[in-house]
Amino acid sequence: MLKFALKNLAVKKVQCILIVLSILVSAGVAVLAYNVSAQVERGITGTAGYYSAIVGPAGSQTQLAMNTMYFTDAPLGTIPYRVVNELEMDSRVTQVIPFAMADSYNGFSIVGTTPDYLSGKQIKDGQLFDKAGDMQVVVGSTVAEVCGLHVGDEILTSHSATEVHKTPFTVAGILEKTGTVYDKTVFTQLRSIWEVHEHEEEEHEHEENEEHDHEDMDGMVCAVLVRTVNPTYAMTLVNDYKNKIVTTEEGHSYSLQAIEPMAVVREVLNEADQTKYIVFVLCAVILVMNFAIIGIITLLNTYHAKKEIALMRLIGISAGKINLLYLIQNLLIGLVAVGAAFALSRVCLAFMGDFVSHMGVVLSARAVYWPEILILLGVLAVSVLPTAVWTALMARRDSAENA
Repeated sequence: MLKFALKNLAVKKVQCILIVLSILVSAGVAVLAYNVSAQVERGITGTAGYYSAIVGPAGSQTQLAMNTMYFTDAPLGTIPYRVVNELEMDSRVTQVIPFAMADSYNGFSIVGTTPDYLSGKQIKDGQLFDKAGDMQVVVGSTVAEVCGLHVGDEILTSHSATEVHKTPFTVAGILEKTGTVYDKTVFTQLRSIWEVHEHEEEEHEHEENEEHDHEDMDGMVCAVLVRTVNPTYAMTLVNDYKNKIVTTEEGHSYSLQAIEPMAVVREVLNEADQTKYIVFVLCAVILVMNFAIIGIITLLNTYHAKKEIALMRLIGISAGKINLLYLIQNLLIGLVAVGAAFALSRVCLAFMGDFVSHMGVVLSARAVYWPEILILLGVLAVSVLPTAVWTALMARRDSAENA
């Protein structure tokens, strides 16, 4: 029966291709949408959950979270380093990591922080920059590959496309490839960024009446990432630093804010979920269209197969076996289409890795979630249902005629 079904399908190539394509589109898009949303949510919340709170300049909470954890958007500004000292003396806090984002190297962002910020990241070559702040950098795998960097090489950073700093950095280490934005970032000791800008300030002091757009980075950070003893302390810390004003010895005032990164990221994901649901609705519409297309093709096949069915009945093939033949045919088409849809979603995941890497997320083509299997089984059932209904009606009509 299976061999005969395959031969019969070979004769009806056009109808088979139409069904496969219609199933491929709906199932492929639905599975891909679910997989990407699940992996992005897991990746983003995993990173956000590592820190209890982030303290930074007043402004957009989303911008502060995305800049410090995923290096997207520009920093909101700077705050005095004394905020870091205050947090380090806070009994509610277990870890304090200063963060500054300034300058670039060949278009790749430079982050000034401490070695603790790279905790958990593997070093491919060399080692982490030490705490002495002696102008060392650790570069991401993509930076090293694109720029041809090796341990021991010296690089010059730039404040803009035309302003290149004269103080060189030495490559101390190269990170293992992670598939995230860390691959495209240069990391250094916070003090190293201050020293570069101090040297620039000293040079400009000798040039009278010449203005420049460098911000005085000495003793300043863009944000402070904090881990607290427990979540309750994180909430109280956020409340304490909300709209807090810090004044430096020079008389400059800075307005602060503190956020719980997980809460901010959840809000962003909730907005993204609306887009995901729209995609699922479109997939449902396509599935309904698939059902109609498959039903029409089934009816057409029935009309053209009347002589074929009559001949099979004439030579003694029962109506049950004929029904089974058509069910096997559509089941084979459905299995091929669903398998192709799953394979297509994996290919798309492989190519989409760079697209979401700026959010600190790794998309793995090997990640499979049980709802994906349910989606594929549902689409398979839809592809077979019209034929099952038609064969059931034909069997009932055949029984009535023989009665």
